[in-house]
Amino acid sequence: MNFQPTEDHEALLDAVRKMVTRELTRLPATPARFEYAAAMQQQIADAGFFDCLAIDELGPVAAAAMVMQLCRLPLCLEMVASTFIAPLACPDRPGPFALAGERLDRPIRFAPVARTLIRLRAGRVDVAALAADAVQAVDSVFAYPMGLLCDPAALAWTTLADANAATLQRLWRLGTAAELAGCLSAGLDSVLDHVKDRRQFGRPLGAFQAVQHRLAACAASVESARWLVYRAASSGTEADAAMAAGFAQDIATKVAYDLHQFMGAMGLTLEHPLHRWTYRSKLLRTEPDGAAAHFSQLADAAWPVRTEDTTDTEAELPQ
Repeated sequence: MNFQPTEDHEALLDAVRKMVTRELTRLPATPARFEYAAAMQQQIADAGFFDCLAIDELGPVAAAAMVMQLCRLPLCLEMVASTFIAPLACPDRPGPFALAGERLDRPIRFAPVARTLIRLRAGRVDVAALAADAVQAVDSVFAYPMGLLCDPAALAWTTLADANAATLQRLWRLGTAAELAGCLSAGLDSVLDHVKDRRQFGRPLGAFQAVQHRLAACAASVESARWLVYRAASSGTEADAAMAAGFAQDIATKVAYDLHQFMGAMGLTLEHPLHRWTYRSKLLRTEPDGAAAHFSQLADAAWPVRTEDTTDTEAELPQ
């Protein structure tokens, strides 16, 4: 794919980069497991950036690029639902949003800070307002605000009859792939800076060939994930979305392992942000269905089974 950003894409990404630069100067002095950037979340919403998916001059490619850019922050932002789901499903509902699938009995990311819960199931989309007392925050290593619904049945659910559930599921996969690609890319950059500065045996760590080879493999995987996101955003097909999500989820464990190994103990401290990106990726590997399910969807799209073909084959088998 020969992707060349338009002037509108460049203007959006330039505005996002400036916003990111300003926000990085405001990082709190005391590190924590994660920092939910509520002020920046509202700033992005007020600027209308979350609406870029539905703007003809921008669309899914610009939306994916924006998500990948913002997910590089060591801060935590709710991006997938606000960018890919809410503008099509419930544009009049207030954000931030939390996104759930079939099961509501497990912790949901962003539930403690969300004002609206969107539930995507096969052929059905439901939304409900979330009050503060409807969610119980839970501790988690995943570097997201996580929460359990106190009583899902007590929520005032509304079924969105006009919402296209299949399209929203595809966009959920696209958004997950974009967020994963952004997290892994930021984690890789932080480790590259580390191996340039950290010295062992009188040389920078990055001067050792074994380190170079494995980091090059990580870079190739992360860059592949990024371009698969662009392809899925550009084509709008189920197969490309499944490929982008499945590939990003498939490489996440290996890339995170290598990044932490080359960072050493620093990668597990609160002082260094690497854990924020890699521990986000641990949870993103399961959304919305996980790599195995996405690859299965890709196979079904690439090689559909026709009933007549199956019948003919069975008829030719020896008795």
